[in-house]
Amino acid sequence: MRILIVGTAGRDFHVFNTIYRQDPAHRVVAFTSAELSAGERGTYPACLAGPLYPDGVPIVAEAELEATIREHGVDEVVFAYSELGCAEVAGLAARVLAGGTDFHLANPRRSMLAASLPVIAVTSARSGAGKSPTVRYLAEMLRSWGHRVAVVRHPWRAQRFGTDHQHTFVRDDGHEVDACGEPQREPFDALPGIDVVSGLDYQAILSVAEEFADVIVWDSAGSDLPFLRPSLHVLITDPLRVPDSPDDFPGEVGLRMADVVLISKCDAAGPGQVAQVEDAVRRMNPSAAVLRADSPVVVEGAERIAGCTVVVVEDELTLDLGPLRPGAGVAAAHQAGASGIISPRPQAVGSLVEVYARHAEAQSVLPVTGYRASDLEDVRATLAATPSEAVIDATRIDLAATLGLERPVAKAAYAIRPHDPDRLAGLVRAALG
Repeated sequence: MRILIVGTAGRDFHVFNTIYRQDPAHRVVAFTSAELSAGERGTYPACLAGPLYPDGVPIVAEAELEATIREHGVDEVVFAYSELGCAEVAGLAARVLAGGTDFHLANPRRSMLAASLPVIAVTSARSGAGKSPTVRYLAEMLRSWGHRVAVVRHPWRAQRFGTDHQHTFVRDDGHEVDACGEPQREPFDALPGIDVVSGLDYQAILSVAEEFADVIVWDSAGSDLPFLRPSLHVLITDPLRVPDSPDDFPGEVGLRMADVVLISKCDAAGPGQVAQVEDAVRRMNPSAAVLRADSPVVVEGAERIAGCTVVVVEDELTLDLGPLRPGAGVAAAHQAGASGIISPRPQAVGSLVEVYARHAEAQSVLPVTGYRASDLEDVRATLAATPSEAVIDATRIDLAATLGLERPVAKAAYAIRPHDPDRLAGLVRAALG
């Protein structure tokens, strides 16, 4: 059977690795990628694709979906996106069915790897619900109990193969890594003393994590599901968005599978919104433990920016989450008493000009599109030309050290504050066995 896998250089590769890579009865003819333009090509390298694919697996543009089905006589298209709007999923299915082939959704449990260690998985119903602060909270809690913690991170939007058939990929921190090399083990960006492991082959990643840790925290992306079989599955949902009519897939799948549903942002939502979400969760997953949490902004160095004009620097992904809530940097400016937020948009250079064209609503934020030298040089030049007295850094890196900023800098991020921390801790302890 000839298979075509549609995805975004994340779940699609994992589904291939765990379900199809060693199956001679199924032949994966290609992956599609929405990031490629028509005519562009990439390759999932042979070193990862395995002996059944000595030349690797082609990656083609999603725009060429129908042509690829015809060219290869595809029998089945497997949907393996990390996150996509439900209407877009239906649109892809319509294109596939109109092309005369089957559209397949694989059971996510088929691709979950079994670990020899307890796995605490953290996912979300939709992007922006508060997953990353929850990962930090749980990892720190486990470390405080004396555990050696490995954070295993989802690859979504963090690894993209180029079109030159090379074996390197570029992570979201800007490092080029040999895709055929060992999984990357590095210090966790927010918690000293905890390591994060990432890469493309999650069986190899799991093996590395099992060598140095005694518990794993799975750090998902968007609304995607765990790649590892969880001992406890914690899903974060947002009361500013009602989950009984989700716009993203597979968020509802995760909501129905989760052991614990943590309702974040209770400090920003009204009581009626929180109750509405709680009722919806109980209808869809009556066996889940439903907990509440606040999502405060934590500002390190707030005294440096009080009374100052500031420029706010945030990751571009924050802009993609919509106007439901300001990013941590904007909220920090108001919380710390900044006298004003200076717009960097008039001073934008290079790639940032295109970013602002995509985000017309982003007047007060300087977005970081990536962490390669070229991306950061545009940020540096725009910052230098923006006449603010101080900077608020709400990115995943230390901008002050990376860019050598001479202005005062405050670091901002969202945190998670459970209303019943003892109950959450008890659920985690029970999962550790």
